[in-house]
Amino acid sequence: MDINASVKNLINALRDASPAYNEITQMFFILPQRSLTLLKMYPEIMEKEDMIKEVIGIRYSEDGSVNPKGLGYYLSELYHELFKLLSHPEKRRLLLELAGLKEEEFKEFDPLRSWIEVSLEGLSKINKDALKLLDLIVSKLTGKKLDETVYWEEIERGINGINFKEALTILRQFYLLPRSPLYFYVYECPLVLDAYSDLRGKLKDLVR
Repeated sequence: MDINASVKNLINALRDASPAYNEITQMFFILPQRSLTLLKMYPEIMEKEDMIKEVIGIRYSEDGSVNPKGLGYYLSELYHELFKLLSHPEKRRLLLELAGLKEEEFKEFDPLRSWIEVSLEGLSKINKDALKLLDLIVSKLTGKKLDETVYWEEIERGINGINFKEALTILRQFYLLPRSPLYFYVYECPLVLDAYSDLRGKLKDLVR
């Protein structure tokens, strides 16, 4: 058995079904969301809402938010776990070693890279404040040790002119920032990783 080829094929398959390339995966990945938001973002999918609810699984909370359930829950969790792995420097290194890939080669296969690119473009059209906050946070984190812990209250300090909590919620839903409640490791913010340094430039261009 060629372990390199097997791991590479697995990454390719995960990439093809990832949020950047599959709208159903994408919708479940960014849940919870309001029903109205989903109708605007995914009109064709929400036309089949009853079938999606029955087959893949969604549930509604008391505040009207749509949450993943059943297969939809596991689908979203799969990609949250995959992206968490790809954000962890050592686990990422081992995965690429298993696949026999260098970082430069991995750009073609990297599902997290693809998702970041899609997210940045999408948020530039629907919520530029979220991108402004992301740019400020990435600037604060760049240069810190990747295994350093940072508290959210420390991040929030000194940020003005942006609804911090609202923008942070959106960035967490899109997995551009970690979902940790009180503190997080620097590496959990994927744009801080050297592998995505070119996308930091793209972010700056989008917030200008």
